[in-house]
Amino acid sequence: MNLAAGTIFAERYEILATQGRGGMGYVYRARHLGLAKNVALKVLATSKLDYEERFAREARAVARLDHPGCVRVLDHGRADGAQYIAMELIDGETLGTVLQRGRFTKAHALDIARQLLHALAHAHAQGVIHRDIKPENIMLTPLRHQTGGAGLSAGPGGKRAVLIDFGLATVRNELPLTGAGMCVGSPSYVAPERLLGRPHDTRTDLYAVGVVLYEMIAGVKPFNGTSPEHTMRLALHRPPRPLRAFRRDIPAVLDRVIRRALQKDPGRRFQDAEEMLLALNDVPTDEEIAERIAAAEREEQDEAAATIAIARLEIREPSLLSRIWTWLRYGGWRWRHG
Repeated sequence: MNLAAGTIFAERYEILATQGRGGMGYVYRARHLGLAKNVALKVLATSKLDYEERFAREARAVARLDHPGCVRVLDHGRADGAQYIAMELIDGETLGTVLQRGRFTKAHALDIARQLLHALAHAHAQGVIHRDIKPENIMLTPLRHQTGGAGLSAGPGGKRAVLIDFGLATVRNELPLTGAGMCVGSPSYVAPERLLGRPHDTRTDLYAVGVVLYEMIAGVKPFNGTSPEHTMRLALHRPPRPLRAFRRDIPAVLDRVIRRALQKDPGRRFQDAEEMLLALNDVPTDEEIAERIAAAEREEQDEAAATIAIARLEIREPSLLSRIWTWLRYGGWRWRHG
């Protein structure tokens, strides 16, 4: 179902424009006539039973969440023979669009990663695993004022990062829709256990955050093959190239954090979003690095000055009084007993 601008849908939504098309349907910019409020309206484009259930599950998953880093559901129902979800309209650009213009500064990348982890900590606590975290599913919208929400900050990028498209999300205590041994998602961001069709948990989302953070800093994905199959083989069998091969200004501690997030074995990754957040908080800022370098240089200068002072004391010529005393004591003795 592709709705033209001006169409009234579900007797209360006026279609303003088509925003995009996903795997299950269209997303429109629409206006709720009763509330005079613009929304993002997602309409299912197929009547397949598994798609219908996945679409309904997306609505239930997002309805559980109440966090500024997760898109909010405003309405869900069926009209004109199709399911729909009305969601918060987020103006801005996807992270994928922004990345096409180049890699990020370290501070900007860390700010976005921290916001994503705050959002995931909330989602995981509600039993929701996103399972499709990638730059195209992260919206960056201007943060015009501080709202006090967890994970929000007027950081280096000045943007609020918002997770969207929970179409592949799983919800605690609900049976999985994907068959055993099957994997859905974008290969570059899918954790190895999911590629292998094995059981997975919240750590798959943390793996994807590691991939996104790597890409923001390096400007390339850690595993980027010539085909989806090649990408999967790289993700399963190859370690990522060290970040410092792309950026010499990246501290070793940040390289270690990302390498841990990208471990093949989920048991060797961060075990929850809070643990990864704490690790990122240990990454020094550029100002802290500059101060450490300056302090080290001052310490080296002080040590050099002290060494020179000691050397001068050791080679300093004796004073006139000292020379006279020495002559009287030793020279006189030789005269009397010579």
